[in-house]
Amino acid sequence: MQPKSKNPLFNVIRNRNFQFLLTNGSISTSGDMTELLVMGWLIFQITESPWQVALVGLARTVAMFSFTLIGGAIGDRQDRRHVIMASNFVTLVVVSTVLGTLLFGTVEPYYLFIAAALRGATRAFDNTSRRALMFHVVGQGNLVQAISMEQLGFSAGRIIGPLAVGALLQLTGTAVSAYALLTSLYFIGFLCIFFLKIPPVIAPRAQRSVIRSIGEGMKYAYTTPAIAATLTASVVMNVMFQYHLFIPVIADEHLHVGPGLMGLLAAADGIGFVIGSLIIGLLGARVRISGRIFLGGCIGVSIFLLAFALSPWFLLSFCILIATGTFQSGFSTMQSGILLTSSPASFHSRVFGAQGMAVSSGQMGNVEIGALASILGISAAIAVNAAAGLVLLLLITLFMPALRRPIVRVDDTPEEPPEPPLPKPDQRGVFRKPPSILSRRPWRRRSPNHRRSILRRKLDDLRQHRPRKPDPPADPKSPP
Repeated sequence: MQPKSKNPLFNVIRNRNFQFLLTNGSISTSGDMTELLVMGWLIFQITESPWQVALVGLARTVAMFSFTLIGGAIGDRQDRRHVIMASNFVTLVVVSTVLGTLLFGTVEPYYLFIAAALRGATRAFDNTSRRALMFHVVGQGNLVQAISMEQLGFSAGRIIGPLAVGALLQLTGTAVSAYALLTSLYFIGFLCIFFLKIPPVIAPRAQRSVIRSIGEGMKYAYTTPAIAATLTASVVMNVMFQYHLFIPVIADEHLHVGPGLMGLLAAADGIGFVIGSLIIGLLGARVRISGRIFLGGCIGVSIFLLAFALSPWFLLSFCILIATGTFQSGFSTMQSGILLTSSPASFHSRVFGAQGMAVSSGQMGNVEIGALASILGISAAIAVNAAAGLVLLLLITLFMPALRRPIVRVDDTPEEPPEPPLPKPDQRGVFRKPPSILSRRPWRRRSPNHRRSILRRKLDDLRQHRPRKPDPPADPKSPP
């Protein structure tokens, strides 16, 4: 057994189960972003329509929205490791099927729409169980460090994946090599979750139905002020700040660069993610009010995304996206920390189901940006969304103050209030009633007869302990 370090960050890194879970999550999430990039490029090459690119996001969003609450309820009832393993296996089958279609047939747009819908369904089950499982692997005390390391791995994948895909598309001109790379990565991720060895984490079997369990999770999520504010801000972030799917369109129509620089541009916010995740991971225990970091990350993303939409040069756009990724790491890391801390462990998967529902409903912004881009152009569409998102986030900050305060931790078994102390006798063996709370207040004014009352109390004590006089002897002449 390895000795524990004083720095909790190193204890998290040395956890073998966390290493497997981190590798699987990094491959799954970064592969998901890379797959969206390849799908967007492939659809744009076939149809040359931003609207068709938006339909890929719509198909994914509808499936994710439909299954995310069911995935959360199942994650709280079944072994979460098995749920993630099944999701990874379906993902591997879908990506392998698309690769086989590219190799031996002609790809039609509706093939990719179906693949995007299936991937949205698998992400619904994966997302709701992954963070809840990580909570049990690392514990409450190391949660911030674990999430920051997860974001760091996710960021590294967002850098390497788009760069590799951009280079492959530039060299080969087809998506076959990109999907071959994705198939290999998803297979490695499946092996990582297969070799993860932890005791099954299953909530006690409840007598209520899945529908009732979903309703309880949604009620808890939207009646807890911190969780409700976090989910509202997540909807705004996902509706107004959808730009990853349209990076191929931005690179071609606005910045006029090829697939190689397109991949570099898609990796820029990943570099910012690495910077932000390292800062949060090192601060870790010093983070006191995580809601303020969450709100600051949201507002920072909106400001820099507005600047990105107005930038006419590739180098400036690249630097702005790095800053956007730095602020986005604060949003993503603190979002998971707030949801896990503000809910009991038996509700974790259902709370993340509500979060997945907020994310998937927010991705309807892909459709809205695609429609605006057909009318105003892609840069104007992103600028309009960024400005509207900034106004909405400022209103959330003003009218939902729960995120400006310290987040209260919620456990499954809340501590019972301590029993009142038993009275203790004084030196003379007298049991006195403990003073009331009011008598202990330093600002209570003493009465002018305070000394007299003390003297009366002492006299009463003396009377109680005065030895009793013996009874007089009985008179023999008196009748019995």
